[in-house]
Amino acid sequence: MRLRLLILPVLVLMLSACRAAAWRDYHFTEPVEYYFFYPDSAGVTGPAPLFIGLLGEQHSPLDCVELFNQFAEDRGYGLLCPDLGGQEGLTDTLQAERDLSAILTQLYGSHTFQDRFFLAGFADGGTFALQYALMYPGAVSGVSAMSPESYPEVLVSPGPLPVQFVIGQGDEDGLAAAQAAEQTWQAWGILVRLMPIEGNGQSPSQTFARLASQLADEFTR
Repeated sequence: MRLRLLILPVLVLMLSACRAAAWRDYHFTEPVEYYFFYPDSAGVTGPAPLFIGLLGEQHSPLDCVELFNQFAEDRGYGLLCPDLGGQEGLTDTLQAERDLSAILTQLYGSHTFQDRFFLAGFADGGTFALQYALMYPGAVSGVSAMSPESYPEVLVSPGPLPVQFVIGQGDEDGLAAAQAAEQTWQAWGILVRLMPIEGNGQSPSQTFARLASQLADEFTR
């Protein structure tokens, strides 16, 4: 038993190292850590749409690229999965915005993208994505937020911004909060859809990735 307990952490570290090695070519560390995929079709069919994934405090940029990359590759999207906000994470909204701006300045200077990008976020990543879209609606083509921790207050209408709330059917409180936000945001002219999915919505899922990609398909082409 003792030998098993000693071996288990080693196996976990080995699996983690194998995961990271598989995505080494997509991994960057400046100006902050992020994973980035750029489609081979970019420039042939026109500027590529850019899809930004933010899975929040409990998940890494590596988790993000593993979740969304196949959808991005199938659709010819650029995919960005950044680690924003430094030690405070997305709770440090100003630093997170600075980090994202620095990455986008770098990527837009070296690649060809459409003018606006799509945001998909889970938990506090969803809250940040919603808040960013309200502040900079001219830069954002749409937002998909799964189980956001909260819903930012709308102070100025962003116009007909496409927004999707993805909530687990088993999360009664989350559904109630999303329904209230849906009504409020719709009154501001925002194109909100509430998408209940199976389960409790406590982990970013393939269903979330698929729904987010479908919304991006509608408004980035």
